[in-house]
Amino acid sequence: MKLRQDGWTSREDQLLKEKVLSHIEQGSTQLNAFEEVALELNRTPAACGFRWNSSLRKECQKQISEAKRLRYAKRREEEKKTAEKSSDWNAEQLIQKMNHWIARLEQKQPAEDLAFKAQEAEKERERLEKDNQFLKEQITELKEDYHALLYLIEKARKLGTDDHDRTSSVFKMEPNGNLFRMDKKAVNESSDQF
Repeated sequence: MKLRQDGWTSREDQLLKEKVLSHIEQGSTQLNAFEEVALELNRTPAACGFRWNSSLRKECQKQISEAKRLRYAKRREEEKKTAEKSSDWNAEQLIQKMNHWIARLEQKQPAEDLAFKAQEAEKERERLEKDNQFLKEQITELKEDYHALLYLIEKARKLGTDDHDRTSSVFKMEPNGNLFRMDKKAVNESSDQF
């Protein structure tokens, strides 16, 4: 059996398994693992993801479950430690910690940024409302045109059914869009003149 030139080796499969399981255990995403492995193996993250999902993931179900169990256990331990630490704080330490958190939040998104984003969102909302109104008007115009077309079709149908001898009539359209019936004799005479 001939292997593809770019086929996966057992070493590459093992590396992919280890990295993905490690990322799962650490609480990271599989996508991050695919990107990391892709850099090491000179492949695309999509190729790594496809290899993982198409064949390796099925083989590693027990290891995946174990990695998730370890991740949740670590998370619970960290939550316990945080709860213990927070209960050991006195009022002054708690105030300091809260001020520190507030400062970090302000650094992430200052109030000016939020006000600017709110203004931008309001402008976008107004633009979308105008677009929506314009589209509603276009729909109304199209409905009117549609009804006018239906009227003309019905008028043409009635003109055609009113005539008992259908072979003797021809329909012409005026420049304004109205249909009218002409006798074939009149059409032949008018075409003979040209």
